[in-house]
Amino acid sequence: MTDHRALAAGAALFTVSAVYAAQSHAWLPAVGLVHGAGLLAARARRERAAQRCARALAQRAELAARPSPEPPFAPPLFQEVSRGWTELNAACCLHAWLSRGGEHDPAHCRGTAPAT
Repeated sequence: MTDHRALAAGAALFTVSAVYAAQSHAWLPAVGLVHGAGLLAARARRERAAQRCARALAQRAELAARPSPEPPFAPPLFQEVSRGWTELNAACCLHAWLSRGGEHDPAHCRGTAPAT
C-alpha cells in the first residue's frame, strides 16, 4: 500500500507546476499536469480509504481474538435473587417478610395464619 500523504503531496506539486505552466501560457503541459494532479488525488483518496478499512479490520480481528468478559451478573447472584423473590412471594405479607416473621399486617395479608 502506498502512503496517501505522498500521493497527496505529488498532487499538490503537480497543481503548483500546472499554475506555473499556465502563467507562462504553456496550455498543453498545464492541462496534462492538472489531469495528473487529479489522478494522484483520486489515488490518494482510494489509498486512504483502503488504509482505514485495513485498520478497522485489524481492530475487529483483535477484538474477536480477545476472550469475552464475564457477564455482569454471575450465576450465583441470579440464584440468590430468584430465591429472594420466591421467599417474598411465599411470605404471608410484606411486613412479615421484612421483619422475618416478627410483625404481621392483618389488613394486607394474603395468608390467614399469623406470623410467628
